[in-house]
Amino acid sequence: MNKFDQSFFKKYVPEGTDIIDIAHKHIIIIIDKIILNYFFWVILPTFIYYNSLAIQSFIPFFVLEIFIILIFLKNIYDILDWYNDVWIITKDGVTELDWALFSSNSTSVKYSSIEWLELIQTGFIDTILWKGDIVIHKVWGENNFLLRDASHAFHVLEKIDQIQKTIKQQKQDEEKASPEQNFETVLKALSWVVEEYLGKSWYKKDDSEEKKQFIEKIKKLDGTIDLNSSKK
Repeated sequence: MNKFDQSFFKKYVPEGTDIIDIAHKHIIIIIDKIILNYFFWVILPTFIYYNSLAIQSFIPFFVLEIFIILIFLKNIYDILDWYNDVWIITKDGVTELDWALFSSNSTSVKYSSIEWLELIQTGFIDTILWKGDIVIHKVWGENNFLLRDASHAFHVLEKIDQIQKTIKQQKQDEEKASPEQNFETVLKALSWVVEEYLGKSWYKKDDSEEKKQFIEKIKKLDGTIDLNSSKK
């Protein structure tokens, strides 16, 4: 991903979200479209116009000029549409951007909501150009994401799959660490109680400021009994 892509598409994701990659449609798609537009709507009409006196007498030359300018503007719009219809891959999920001249629609899916990924290549051309249709199948049969003729399709697929595996591994590590952290918290709380009432600590003593913050946090929880107030 180049720096321009990262800056340009940043406005389509929440502030503070890191963009990992941008999945574009293959450049051959827009090249084919421009060539066809110029051939059928510029070159061919111009050739017919200059070789037909009847058409020249019926249609003024400025009309042909206006028509060619409109085709040029249409090609500019097609280029912008090709460039902006992308998938924005972030650390939180994938955002599908559907661009239009005066409005843009974006839909996001979190990695936890992705059931499986699919790559569709139809023929030898897709293989040698490294392009293909990428489908994100979401859980519960929701509307799937589809990026037709994606550039470097395998790379995009591997990137999403790699992020999913990383998030899954982090979640598993957190679940394994959670019991140990809870046990550590219990030991701290018991240590402070013993220290308060017996004057000694059977667990490693923590910083007094940390203890104060911890106690204030515990007091705010429902069902907590303040032994100091009851002692008085």
